[in-house]
Amino acid sequence: MEQKGVRDEVEKLPLLDHNRLETKAEWEAAHMFLAYITQGYVWQDGEEGIPEVLPRAVAVPYHAVSERIGIPPTMNYFNTVLVNWKWKNEEERFSGPENLDTVLTLGGGSEEQWFFKATVMVEAECGPALYAIVDAQQAVFDQQDTKLEEALIVIERAVVKMVKQLRRTRDGLSPETFFNVIRQIISGWDSPAFRAKGLTGLIYEGVSDEPLWWRGTSGVANSMLPTLDAALGITHRPSDEVILEEFTEYRPGRHAAFVSAVARGPSIREYVESLPGSNIQVIYNKCLKAVQLFREFHLQMVTRYIIIPASKHVQKREKDTTGTGGTDFMVFLKGLRDGTIKAQFGKEITTKSNRKSSPSTGHGVILATVVVCAVATLLYRKLSWFI
Repeated sequence: MEQKGVRDEVEKLPLLDHNRLETKAEWEAAHMFLAYITQGYVWQDGEEGIPEVLPRAVAVPYHAVSERIGIPPTMNYFNTVLVNWKWKNEEERFSGPENLDTVLTLGGGSEEQWFFKATVMVEAECGPALYAIVDAQQAVFDQQDTKLEEALIVIERAVVKMVKQLRRTRDGLSPETFFNVIRQIISGWDSPAFRAKGLTGLIYEGVSDEPLWWRGTSGVANSMLPTLDAALGITHRPSDEVILEEFTEYRPGRHAAFVSAVARGPSIREYVESLPGSNIQVIYNKCLKAVQLFREFHLQMVTRYIIIPASKHVQKREKDTTGTGGTDFMVFLKGLRDGTIKAQFGKEITTKSNRKSSPSTGHGVILATVVVCAVATLLYRKLSWFI
């Protein structure tokens, strides 16, 4: 991409045959490679040189592979973070970003690599919380206070470690590189650059004669925070919930299924609410406080990597402070933080009854247990095609 030769190479390609793909790993790898090829093709010449059409050789297989996997044919959280990593030393595994490598990069060099590696580490630290959420819901169903308390402690500690790893993003990524290089090349077809040219999307030759519109890479498409929200009973403003729902299609189906299963499972919040003044309620509030801290630091990162750099470019045609996924992120992210704060129990809690409510069904726990295995597998296994 740095040599501006992606388009020439793509236009030489024959129609790539996606029907030769067999294993799940191959389909996921194909999606990742096609995403990076597409981004290179679109952004090779910067904002002024955006093409209107993606050639058939890439567009047709990209669209087909995306339908098979169940996510849009655009660069997203799945193909930049969840499958775009490998260990340097398998014995040290998730010891830190230093022990990870990205499989592919675009044009951001080592800083681009660090950005995505740090995000992979945040995902890894969330792993224990996923298991603990299932344990917590099962404890609620069984009315086992001790087990619930133990599970909540694991969740709180995991989120604290997630915050610690998120902070490490600053160790290897400068605001200038993120704003001026990385942010552009991971953007989708909803970016200001497309709007400036009067484009409503990208035409996928051989797929659609009309432009197709999709967001770019955004942290909002992660499944970690929606899962924590669902588990802890955190709700948000209707306008924010609409945006969160829009990003569901950018998550792998098994991730979206897990979030949905947790949301339908026994309510941890309702059970904790029936125990005013208990130690369980104190620990539950610590979980919410940890999620709040994560969202507050995310806001600090947005200020550091987007708001401040954008203020230095006010002379440009359009001062852009939307997120990489196309959202007016400061208002949105502050809303998510505020919803987390509001969910925390105060010293005085009014409840309809102080009796422990027995959930009517454990279907959510059973389904969540099945789906969490798939999620944890994706987070912790080394896919064969990385070898």
